[in-house]
Amino acid sequence: MSLLLETDKDNTVNSHVDEFTNRMTLVIVSALIFTAIWMNWIDSILTQLLHLMQPCSSGCLNLYDPARWSAVRWLSATILGILSSIPILIHQSYSFAKSGLLPSEKKWFLYWAIGGIIGILSVMSITILLIVPYAFSIGHSSNISMGFTAKYDAPLMLQFAISLVWAQMLIVIAGLAMVIAGITGNLNQKTADWWRLRVHGMLVMLLALSLPDVGGMIVFSIILASILAVEIISLRWTNIEPNTINSKSHVYDFEGAKRNILVADCGCDGGCESILTNAKIDLNITSFNGLCNSRIERLSLLDEIRVNRVTDLFISGCDGMPLPHLFKSNCHSLSCDIRGLELMQIQSYRTIPQNQIGLDIALAIAGQNNPWLVEDLPFRLVEVLKSTPTLPQAIVLDTRATDKRWGLQLDPDTAFININGCETQEIVDGLSVLDIKLNILN
Repeated sequence: MSLLLETDKDNTVNSHVDEFTNRMTLVIVSALIFTAIWMNWIDSILTQLLHLMQPCSSGCLNLYDPARWSAVRWLSATILGILSSIPILIHQSYSFAKSGLLPSEKKWFLYWAIGGIIGILSVMSITILLIVPYAFSIGHSSNISMGFTAKYDAPLMLQFAISLVWAQMLIVIAGLAMVIAGITGNLNQKTADWWRLRVHGMLVMLLALSLPDVGGMIVFSIILASILAVEIISLRWTNIEPNTINSKSHVYDFEGAKRNILVADCGCDGGCESILTNAKIDLNITSFNGLCNSRIERLSLLDEIRVNRVTDLFISGCDGMPLPHLFKSNCHSLSCDIRGLELMQIQSYRTIPQNQIGLDIALAIAGQNNPWLVEDLPFRLVEVLKSTPTLPQAIVLDTRATDKRWGLQLDPDTAFININGCETQEIVDGLSVLDIKLNILN
């Protein structure tokens, strides 16, 4: 599936690469500047951290490897520099990607960014202030009870704390990515593998490259535990079916394939009456003011088609032809067919509104021969007519194309059925069970 959104920039690959490079260079430079700034206070920061983590009253911290201490200082300053540049990273990433994101994807990115910042700060605070001091305290008590004289390598303690915080941060960010994807409707049973490949792939790569060399099995265990944690967090959404439309909008075609139907109630900028106010339709309906003239509404509709896995889209006002080519191409990429009910044209045939409110709409939907079975068309039309409180006095069966109906006028008690492309006789035979006058226009 490949979509080219109307908001996306129609640039060459090289221009996109250049833009990405420029934005990432800005992020890297900002991270380096913040790192240099943090280096001015890193010694006092590490001193405070050691004071918090020190399990004994005094005299148990030592420096056995000065080179390791220097590495920890730079590592700590670098991490603080990266964390300080996260707002810049988020802004540059969103600015680069927003033109190619659908509304639900934009929502996912913003929620993930905000949740990630809150999650990182929470994990750092809880781990450094509570978990690490408690763990060292338990270990120290065990050493004393066994009669050992406790001496601890300060850089190694800091390295352990930093590694623990870093691993937790990655797990939180990965878990939030999956959870928010599920909340926004992007993650489900059908898309789970796509999300797993990217989230788990980034998680494993970052953990494998950043964890200290403490042994292959330990690193492997940490990576495995991280993957399991993310899977457990996102289990609710990876096992659910996609957010499909209601069951009455599911139809099985002549090949037995399941088709999901969506009706776009388009007002055509005031030129067409709303479906919702005129009839009760047992189909999923979403309303728009004017799809042809609103890029925002088209993006919203495209997003709904993608999330709900719509296979058949019906435009209420027109036949769908005025829609931009790019929108129709994106619908094709999503395996969604577009058809029109042409209600605005049907409404133009009436100078006086129809007595049976909503009947034109119901007949226009019932008269579709795809994805519904064409053999059932007469039965669907009869069912619609029988469900009306009062039967119309006459029915116009129009077999002509839309451009051949010039001058057609309908009485308030006359129903209209477009049967262009269908066998007239079968429909006539089906409607003959009703005591209604039939007028066939050829």
